[in-house]
Amino acid sequence: MEVLKTIQEILPGLTRTQAKIAEYILAHPDAVCFSSLRQVAEEVGVTETTILNFCKKTEFESFAGLKKAIYADMHDKLFWNKKLETSSNQYDADDSMLIKLKANQLETLQSTLEKVNTPELFQFTEELSHAEHIYICGHEVSYTIASNFRNKLINTGANTILLDVNNYTEVLDALTHYGEKDVFVLITFPFYSVQTVAVSDYLASVGTTVLAITDKLSSPIVKNAKRVLFCNSRHVIFHNSVIPVMALTDIIASLYLLQNKEMFQNYNEKVKCVETFFEKCAVPAYEYEYFYNDEFIEKKIL
Repeated sequence: MEVLKTIQEILPGLTRTQAKIAEYILAHPDAVCFSSLRQVAEEVGVTETTILNFCKKTEFESFAGLKKAIYADMHDKLFWNKKLETSSNQYDADDSMLIKLKANQLETLQSTLEKVNTPELFQFTEELSHAEHIYICGHEVSYTIASNFRNKLINTGANTILLDVNNYTEVLDALTHYGEKDVFVLITFPFYSVQTVAVSDYLASVGTTVLAITDKLSSPIVKNAKRVLFCNSRHVIFHNSVIPVMALTDIIASLYLLQNKEMFQNYNEKVKCVETFFEKCAVPAYEYEYFYNDEFIEKKIL
């Protein structure tokens, strides 16, 4: 990043307090990108005025200018065609690359599962178990993860709603109809979804329970989450690997089922009743749904 390079170059000439600010930005550029002036000041342990004075020492002049520059650099670095262009120029589809890709997927999965915080995992699942409705929120690739997670939870009998944060109508509907006992699961990975961060900030402002699945502590949704689970999503070619995240959400759904056996049994009995009813229909429901007409019925009767 050019911004970080610029800050690194001026570091030797800064005061101790200014250097503290610079070091925080260098270590957490993504967090700064999605944080307010007040939030950064609190994280660093300085006043907002001190942050503003630091910004004046740089070519960006203001905190807003600094954030804009960091965002532009991150976007350029992570924009999909830029990453794929770099990957296509750097690698070839040969045996050595296949080995590298396999190793990458195994490493992300293994490191995620080995480093998962077990107490946090169980507490995360407990929050879901106590919820009346579970809203699972995603964005593009993370929406695919959210959809899979939601399907798993639905099979256990959980009252689960899938929310696409890119769909403002869905977001507005969810944020105006959720209840006090509901929880929101937010999933985002680099490049972090601005919409997901905005939903996170809103939910925090009204005191709603937020559970986060992301890649690291400096992720912008961590600060608003009651419980957080981390995944190593780094991919050789693409921005993120979904494999470790899918594995983690499958584990959560499995634990949820085992924590809510009675609820599942009640739900499953109802499912069996519905399926038994449709199995006894003259024309099995859904099996012939596109051919349900008088001619077809006559043939079935004959």
